[in-house]
Amino acid sequence: MNDRASDSTPPRTAPGSPDESSPGMRLDLHGGYAGRTRYTLLEYEAVLANASIGIAFTRDRKFFLCNPQFAEMFGWTSNELIGQPGEIVYPGQDSYDAMAAIAVPRLTAGKQLDIEWEMRRRDGSTFLARIIARSINAAAPQQGTIWIAEDITDRKRAASELNRVLREQEAIFESVSMGIAFIKDRRIARCNRRYEEMYGYLPGELAGQPTLQIYADNDEYRDAATRAYEVLRTGKTYEQVAQRRRKDGSVIWARSTARAIDPADPAQGSVWVIEDITEQRRADQEIQRLVLEQQALLNNAAVGITIVRERKVTRCNRRFEELFGLRPGEGLSSDTRDMYFTEEDFERGARSYAELDAGRVHAREQWLRRADGSGFWCRLTGRAVEPGQSDKGYVWVFEDVSERRRADEAVQRLVREQNALLENAMIGIAFLKDRRILRCNRRFEEIFGYAQGELLNQSTRVLYGRQSEFDSGDALYAPIWQGETHQAEWRMVRKDGSEFWCYMSGRAVQNGDQAQGSVWLFEDVTADKQASDRIRQLAAEQELILKNATVGISFIRKRVYQRCNPRMEEMFGYQLGELLGRAAAMLYPDEATGEAMRAAFLPQFAAGNAYTAELPVKRKDGSQFWCKLVGRAIDPARPEDGAIWIYDDITAERQAREALERSRSELERAVAERTAELQSANARLEAEIAERKSAEHRAQHLADHDALTGLPNRRLLEDRLTQALALSYRNRKQTAVMFIDLDRFKTINDSLGHAVGDLLLKEVAARLVKQLREGDTVCRVGGDEFVVVLPEIKMGADSAHVAQKIIETLSLPIVLEGRELTVTPSIGISVFPDDGRDAEALIRNSDAAMYHAKGMGRSNYQFFTEQMNLAASKRLALENDLRRAVQKGELTVHYQQITELKTGCVVMHEALVRWPHASKGVIPPADFIQMAEDTGLILKLGETVLRQACVWAARIGVDKRMPVAVNLSARQFNDPHLPELIERVLKESGLPADMLELEITESTVMQQTDATLAVMQRLRELGVSLAIDDFGTGYSSLAYLKRFPVDKLKIDKTFIDDLHRDSDDRTIVTVIIGLAHALGLKVVAEGVETEAQLEFLQRVGCDQIQGYLSGRPADADSAAAEYL
Repeated sequence: MNDRASDSTPPRTAPGSPDESSPGMRLDLHGGYAGRTRYTLLEYEAVLANASIGIAFTRDRKFFLCNPQFAEMFGWTSNELIGQPGEIVYPGQDSYDAMAAIAVPRLTAGKQLDIEWEMRRRDGSTFLARIIARSINAAAPQQGTIWIAEDITDRKRAASELNRVLREQEAIFESVSMGIAFIKDRRIARCNRRYEEMYGYLPGELAGQPTLQIYADNDEYRDAATRAYEVLRTGKTYEQVAQRRRKDGSVIWARSTARAIDPADPAQGSVWVIEDITEQRRADQEIQRLVLEQQALLNNAAVGITIVRERKVTRCNRRFEELFGLRPGEGLSSDTRDMYFTEEDFERGARSYAELDAGRVHAREQWLRRADGSGFWCRLTGRAVEPGQSDKGYVWVFEDVSERRRADEAVQRLVREQNALLENAMIGIAFLKDRRILRCNRRFEEIFGYAQGELLNQSTRVLYGRQSEFDSGDALYAPIWQGETHQAEWRMVRKDGSEFWCYMSGRAVQNGDQAQGSVWLFEDVTADKQASDRIRQLAAEQELILKNATVGISFIRKRVYQRCNPRMEEMFGYQLGELLGRAAAMLYPDEATGEAMRAAFLPQFAAGNAYTAELPVKRKDGSQFWCKLVGRAIDPARPEDGAIWIYDDITAERQAREALERSRSELERAVAERTAELQSANARLEAEIAERKSAEHRAQHLADHDALTGLPNRRLLEDRLTQALALSYRNRKQTAVMFIDLDRFKTINDSLGHAVGDLLLKEVAARLVKQLREGDTVCRVGGDEFVVVLPEIKMGADSAHVAQKIIETLSLPIVLEGRELTVTPSIGISVFPDDGRDAEALIRNSDAAMYHAKGMGRSNYQFFTEQMNLAASKRLALENDLRRAVQKGELTVHYQQITELKTGCVVMHEALVRWPHASKGVIPPADFIQMAEDTGLILKLGETVLRQACVWAARIGVDKRMPVAVNLSARQFNDPHLPELIERVLKESGLPADMLELEITESTVMQQTDATLAVMQRLRELGVSLAIDDFGTGYSSLAYLKRFPVDKLKIDKTFIDDLHRDSDDRTIVTVIIGLAHALGLKVVAEGVETEAQLEFLQRVGCDQIQGYLSGRPADADSAAAEYL
């Protein structure tokens, strides 16, 4: 291969050896070996041919002999390689020269060359070979060189791989996060650094140490050793989780994995892998805690929470099951399809999953279905557990938003109603901010002559004719922001420059918050101003006529002289002005004559006619004369409110006719008396005969019928309704039940008396019967309540037509005893079988629907719904709360000042009840007083208020002389034991009787006048004061009013509210004050809130006022503070 050390040429082939064409290896020996035996040559050839390594001989840098193994190693045959130059087996000339530089010196020196070298095959590929070379004869280098070659590529690669693996293992051994130790004879033969660190030892400190010192205790050590040996000797892996002891004595949790190095020979030891799992144990405990917390969160969440996979619920909390009406555990594995009413809704929900898979949150509100088939509005919020991995599932949160949806709908309805109010109001309305018009209705624009939208964002300066008038408006806003209402009449200007008078009323949208702006009402009162001027002119003309008339002329209101001319006073012998304020009855000879006159002229006045009469009248000195009276009502619709009378002295004319009239009258009276006697006898006879015939029929009829109206009663109702239900069930038809209640009946009954109320009920019953079919039933079940049964109707909606007919016919005016009355019905409807399957349920549910109809504004019908059932439950709950509040004394009393106008001093307080509810806040009296009346709680409640008020007044002190006023309800006033209660409370509280004033409503005192008078007389005897409250809202009889022992009239707030703009209210208030003063009574105006109201009341002579202007109601301590 490279034999530069030898210059000899290859010898010729020896005799007897294989020739050049022999396929075997040819051995050509130098002549120096010619004497050897042929046997030796054959052995030599056999060795070369069968050697496992390649052997070759070179001389003069060429191959002259090689065995097949050598030739194959380089991709040649032996014959092909012989004679080839040595460099042919090297990768290149540089490699060949480098080898020569190494080999020649050694071979020349007779040394052996042993080297690993990269060689080249015939195909150009290279491999790593081990080359051993030596000169054939060191003394004669020219004889050549023997080369031994071995392909060590695979061996070197395996050795390299082994070294790499060993290095990697060493790196792993020292770098892994787990401790590794080799244990032999229960001692640590070797361990990595992590093992030492895990147990807190220095490098090398554990080598050779017994394993006992890393165990927590000796028992654990012995048990672990025994168990490990039994497992390891079977060739299996031993695993253990246990506590281990560190060098400093602290304990860690460790997971140990061990395996025998040679299971057949356990004495060779074992390898142990240790992992410190202390933190993992803590983490597992923390995870367990979090899992428990999460479960607690799920169980107590106010919303439903689920995990959904493949549209099925795999996990849910209890709230989810409650929302959908499921029993505990029924939510698991439930199909989400059951939540939807339709397949379309279900498929629409499926489209949200693409959004969730994209990593987005999906939220929507949808009408969902409960297990019982009912529906509710729900807000759904979904998120994928792992976006894009649907198999991990989805988290859905369910929140019941039905109440919020209803609230939103209510707000929208209120907005629509407000818009409708703005657009249809007869007055202008504008919302202002910084004195600019933010919003206004069309009427406001019309008043000022602007096109629609033209005033928006305009300064209010355009509404004023002068800058000074606009500037003066700035001062109005300070009190407005404090919650006051500004009311005034201003001269304003239209767009065309014309001026007009405008009434304005304004207040802040939110007290104290200027940013919210203010709202103003505008009304063109120019015509009213002009009318007032015209009235003043007419009054002047009227005054001229009165002073110069030759007949007596007077104006009477409420049976009292309001005005009369000089001739009138002269005719009756009175001084100028002496008749004013006196009762008109004083001019009649006696009271009977006055009442007869009244009975005669009132019907004529009501019909719009004049009334004329001739009768004797009385002068001031008691003398009588005949007078012709001609009277006419100022307003025929309200004859009591005033009339004008003309008086003419006809004494002489009357005396001339008197004799003739007397004779004729006596004859006519005799005939009339005899005729009346005969008619009376005949009527009694006919009545007795009729009574005998109907007595037996009435006895049978009254058992099943209402005594007043003749309609079936509740007993017969249940029988007929049960029959109707059975018939409808058999024929597969429906039956409707209508519960009818008359609106305002109680007011009519209380004010006009039970006799009128009974006549009204009879007329209602008759009208109901006319509207029904022959097979229908109408019953009176009590008071003003009726029930109608419509059997065998095709559908529930048919009953709506009947209900509408009933509303229309009952709403028509009813004329009773000369009065035109109007009542409207509220109707509740339930339908068999949807709303109930028995008579009791249908009547109960129609009753609930009737109450809903009343709440919807009355004079309408409503079908029963489940929500009405809930409303009835709420009303019952409030009634129970009221009952408990009354029993536990939770109601409180506040006190409001009553101020004397002349002195400006507080002269009395009125006791006002308040209910501070634990959860609903303060409930106003309007929401519970009527309920207390209906349930009978008013007696206990009224007694509580009476006691607290008397104790409060006595606490202030008798010397302070601060009386207290207490309201009495109709039910309290009609209690026969009322006087005894008043007397007992006064005695127990120590309050003098003259420091207590009892207020009774006008309608209450007029119900049973004789009984009322007796009770009032008894109370007056006790020494308490009496006042008529809400005066002007009922139907008072002046004849009774002057008989009642009352001290005071309280004008109802409804007449005070509109004093500044309603001339009728001003007239009524003026008349009431005049009437009260004429009867010697004081007058209190209720609800006085503005300076304008106060000014008017002072002008017309009102005695006292009560309202926010003088003081708001205060609790007992606050009200008493200034007196103690």
